[in-house]
Amino acid sequence: MHTLLLSLLLLAGVDAAPAPPEPLSFREFFEPKARTLTPSARLLGLAGKRVRIAGFMAEMELPAKGGFYLCPYPLFAAEGGGGTADLPPSAVFVVVSSAAGQELETLKRPVEVTGILEIGPQTDPEGRVTRIRIVLDRPKAGETPSFPTQAEEVNR
Repeated sequence: MHTLLLSLLLLAGVDAAPAPPEPLSFREFFEPKARTLTPSARLLGLAGKRVRIAGFMAEMELPAKGGFYLCPYPLFAAEGGGGTADLPPSAVFVVVSSAAGQELETLKRPVEVTGILEIGPQTDPEGRVTRIRIVLDRPKAGETPSFPTQAEEVNR
């Protein structure tokens, strides 16, 4: 009896592996036949779930802190007076919790991110409003973060 109880207690304390991420593509963000940008049922259905998406880091004239914008194609956003108006509607703000308050070096190659999808307007400390976000999974113990900060790049 004690062995069974101990086994159940040990199993209850074991973290289950996270569910595999749901693949997502930029083409799935909006309803294709809508006259206005209407979030698709698929995008809304994945809110709060782990997703995986590939794209390009937007090179920003004024880089965001603690994250970056992921876009379906490479681009440079000159924000002089226009804020994030140069970004496509499907741009996703990727929140990198381990880099809170830091600017990230732009990677000039395709990147794939995995994390929890958030939908809905949210204002960051810098006043930028994002509507689609992915909160990046934290690196596992022993892994190197895949998005170095500018300070880390200088120190290499």
